[in-house]
Amino acid sequence: MNKYKLTFTVTIEDLDDPAARQQAKGIAEAISGVVGGAEAKLQQIYTDKPPRGIRMG
Repeated sequence: MNKYKLTFTVTIEDLDDPAARQQAKGIAEAISGVVGGAEAKLQQIYTDKPPRGIRMG
């Protein structure tokens, strides 16, 4: 049996980190309600350096 990983990106624009985390948490909870074992990672995107990220749940 082969394993596959489905990846998709949702861009969140908000004023600050807590607000973006709240939106990401809602999306992650909705996805986990449909797909068990799903993982999410929120990354802050910069124009001049690599993304900074945290695991959600």
